[in-house]
Amino acid sequence: MRKHLIWVLGLVVALAGAGIAVSIASAVPNTQTITGKITPSKLPKSTRAPITLFTDVASTNSGNPNNIPNPTTLALVDTDKDGAYQQKGLPTCDPTKFTSQTTTAQARGLCSNALIGAGSSQIAVPTGASTPPININATVTAFNGKGKTIVFHTYNSLSGEQTLIGTIQKASKAPPPGGAGPNYGITLSTPVPPLAGGTAVIAEFNVTLKKVYHYKGKKLSVFTSKCGSDKKLYYQARFTDNKGQVAVGVSVQKCTQKK
Repeated sequence: MRKHLIWVLGLVVALAGAGIAVSIASAVPNTQTITGKITPSKLPKSTRAPITLFTDVASTNSGNPNNIPNPTTLALVDTDKDGAYQQKGLPTCDPTKFTSQTTTAQARGLCSNALIGAGSSQIAVPTGASTPPININATVTAFNGKGKTIVFHTYNSLSGEQTLIGTIQKASKAPPPGGAGPNYGITLSTPVPPLAGGTAVIAEFNVTLKKVYHYKGKKLSVFTSKCGSDKKLYYQARFTDNKGQVAVGVSVQKCTQKK
């Protein structure tokens, strides 16, 4: 297995050096999708309760070989106006502790008291117009960061570690793509740096976030939500690609009000 990984990594480097693994930049915008889910879906009508938040975002592009998406430079994920985020009293993770070789287990050891979630991502490395990409799976670990941020530590056995920093913001009520729109209350804004010299792209990224803890005798949760009058929970992804094009994807979940 180790020899296979070394061979694949060598192939990626060789292709990039030969100009075969090229940067992706189609004038056709990406097609963006998002799947969101809050559990439990049975929630209070007027007061927020602790939740688990799952989101999965994926991109494709019909203008590129094998539908590989243009690289994302900025990922905005909007969640429903009935949800809320807070980090009062929760320890934070310092991402400067991580190096390019910090594994998932090591990251969890360094920031164990700030752990708030986990997931995975799929990275695609294009190899040419008529050949399929090399797909690499990465492990995602989410930590509470300083100043309303989430630290996403990603690791794969080929290229090592990559850290992404997402900032929690109040969602803009302006219509998309510039704003989130009236259905949303929170926006997670995450800049995405070039991967593998600009040849690799993130095709899919998912994470499950949950953290219930005690602070000064009170039970707190990083994410909470209620089920409002429309009995729906909205999720939206607004991803900007390397040509400045914004693709928008939306999903809706039904919720039930507790009596």
